[in-house]
Amino acid sequence: MRHRDDLVFSMIEFQRRLNELRRRMAQRDVEVLVTTTPENICYLTGFESPGHYYFQALIVPLQAEPVIVPRELEDSGVQALTWLELSRPYQDFEDPIGKLAATLKEFHLHERRIGYEKSCWFFTAVQQEQLFSACPSANFVDCSGIVEAGRLIKSEHEIALIRQAARTAEAGMRAGVEAVHAGATENDVAAEIHYAMIKAGSEWPSIVPFVASGYRGAIGHATWAGRTIEPGDIIMLEVGGCLKRYHAALMRTGFVGEPDAEVREAEKVVQEAVQAMLAAIRPGISAGEADEAGRQIITAYGGKQASRSAYSIGIGLPPDWGEGHILSMQPNESRRLEANMTFHMLPWVQVPGKGGISFSETIRVTDEGCEVLTNFPRQLFVR
Repeated sequence: MRHRDDLVFSMIEFQRRLNELRRRMAQRDVEVLVTTTPENICYLTGFESPGHYYFQALIVPLQAEPVIVPRELEDSGVQALTWLELSRPYQDFEDPIGKLAATLKEFHLHERRIGYEKSCWFFTAVQQEQLFSACPSANFVDCSGIVEAGRLIKSEHEIALIRQAARTAEAGMRAGVEAVHAGATENDVAAEIHYAMIKAGSEWPSIVPFVASGYRGAIGHATWAGRTIEPGDIIMLEVGGCLKRYHAALMRTGFVGEPDAEVREAEKVVQEAVQAMLAAIRPGISAGEADEAGRQIITAYGGKQASRSAYSIGIGLPPDWGEGHILSMQPNESRRLEANMTFHMLPWVQVPGKGGISFSETIRVTDEGCEVLTNFPRQLFVR
């Protein structure tokens, strides 16, 4: 490892992450791990880039120095942002899997028991089969989730970054709420959110903010599309601030004009669901039990929680700012919550024909309960 004092985290923190990963590798009798998930590479080394649409791999031997195989264009980022000493970049006209296989052979790792991530968006089935063919003497073992097991419980350093990201999300949300009025467009609101969030210190988030007005608020993941906001519209806003790839997300709902009884009832139900989840979340309960605390209130109202109630949040690279593939609060999820897990918690309901209502928070599981990391008034904003 190159010992540096100018990285996002200390060398002690990076060494801890690497040591814990190697302990998990040893438990599974894995001699080499090839991780191809961009967030996992970021977690272990500090490397980040929106250019992960090109293949990249980090090779972690059980007892030798790690080596990265990036695109040559990205190697400058490896040198600037990481502690890695060994890099074997490939040029655009070269075969990246061929380069990975050649690197394994260079370091005499091609006949070992090699863990890889079968479940990875950026390591296709074709590429996996190509690697297996190139290293016929290796014993390849699916180790999907082995790095993520370390990402789930955040260190104090990580939580500090999420807190800072929350401040930028709040700034964006504040600007978005203030920009909502009849006659404004969704684009106007989105522009104000972006400006305020970035001015407050946010780096590029893994997903753009969501701005959806009127009927468009009932469309999953709809965001600004030029629609003019009208009296009687529900406005759904979701903002994710980012710092050093760590995110904090926040959803709020506005209404243009005077909300009717149906909208106010939906607001009350979502508020109760949020409070029920906050009261239930603590170490030892299952993620499914935490989900049920809010879901049962929404169901009793006659609504439907059409998604998970919360998902792990931390390191994010496009196309997602969440870590829901690691752990989500959803029905039948038996895994237990532990202190310093962080989640984006998002109970919500649809008002038929009018749109959706949600008041989400980024939260941390504490030793005894739950801490809300985002700090913005939890109410229906009437504009």
